[in-house]
Parts: sequence; structure tokens; C-alpha cells
Amino acid sequence: MPRFAAQLSVAAVAALLFLSIGTAGAADEGKCTIATKGDSPTARACAKGGRAEAKKVMKDMVKQAKVGGQKFTCDGCHKDLDNYELTKTANDDFKKLEAAQKTK
Repeated sequence: MPRFAAQLSVAAVAALLFLSIGTAGAADEGKCTIATKGDSPTARACAKGGRAEAKKVMKDMVKQAKVGGQKFTCDGCHKDLDNYELTKTANDDFKKLEAAQKTK
């Protein structure tokens, strides 16, 4: 029986390690890496609820700009929608998007 218990224990440790790595990876996916400083709506959303919250805020900003007659798209500022890497013009476009919120 001790051998079986040792095998079971090793399997349990391996399973817990696998789950903890998977959980850490999932947590990293939700962590903001771009809008981490400042007082923009997106930065506040990142601090409050990570990428999911920031995405909601950004989508709302885009909708509000559209109501004002301006067009913004996610892939207009982000090269990759998996890691949210920015395009060269993203910072300038974000300033325009923020300004569009003030003119509504």
C-alpha cells in the first residue's frame, strides 16, 4: 500500500502543479500590460478589472465616438487582438478617441 500511496501522491502533486500553472496563465491573460499608468478611462478600468474591464470601456468609447460621427476600430489601434500590441499610430488615435468622448 505505501507504494500505491506514493504514486497517488506524485500524481496529485503533478495535477495541482498543472492546475496552478494553468490558473496563473489565465490570470496573466487578464492582466493589463498597456494602459497601466495615468488617469484615462482605460487605465482606471485596467486597475479595476484588468483586460476584460478595459475592453468594455474601450468598446463603449468607440460606440460613443460613432454616435458623434467618428469611426474607430479595435484593429485600427491594435496589431494583435490576443496580446493587444499597439500600432504606431495607436497613442495619437487614442487621444482622438478620448477627445471624441468630450464632444458628445
